[in-house]
Amino acid sequence: MSWLPGAGLVADARARIGAAPGDTPEARFERDAWAALLDTTGPALLTRAAAPAHVTSSALLVTPEGHRTCLVLHARMRLWVQPGGHLEAGDTSLAGAAARELAEETGLRADVRPRPLALSRHRAPCRPAEVDWHLDVQHLAVAPETPPAVSPESLHVAWWDVDDLPADLAPGVAGLVALAAGAVSTP
Repeated sequence: MSWLPGAGLVADARARIGAAPGDTPEARFERDAWAALLDTTGPALLTRAAAPAHVTSSALLVTPEGHRTCLVLHARMRLWVQPGGHLEAGDTSLAGAAARELAEETGLRADVRPRPLALSRHRAPCRPAEVDWHLDVQHLAVAPETPPAVSPESLHVAWWDVDDLPADLAPGVAGLVALAAGAVSTP
């Protein structure tokens, strides 16, 4: 392992996981399980080297009115997803990592909110048979609609009406879009 996150990033991850919304038994279980995994695994859980699971961070970008969202067509999965990915050396917060991934994958800058919209445990496409799960801390990002740029990780990047999303969405993305649109349209 060439990089190990510092105490500040670990503390931010612990705080953000604990601040994730949801009062259902499932939401409480995910928060508690992720916090326990971070406590037992330590900073390594925040690196891509951690197996069978590791933390990632993503940003669901919507316009200030909440009517449009920017998604990327992931080259490996061939599904539309929100920008996001692994934490890297130099990241000091999960929201900062999400903002970096957003800029890398779309060329766009946005206000990325520190409090997560959601936590998502999903199958990891990064190293099949070695890493089973991504523990994705999903953030709200807000910016006016401007033309995006395609990165080498994506086949396409596009803005979509939140009520007219592409059919080939990754599981959970439609619900995340609805959460984000609702978060900006609620005073």
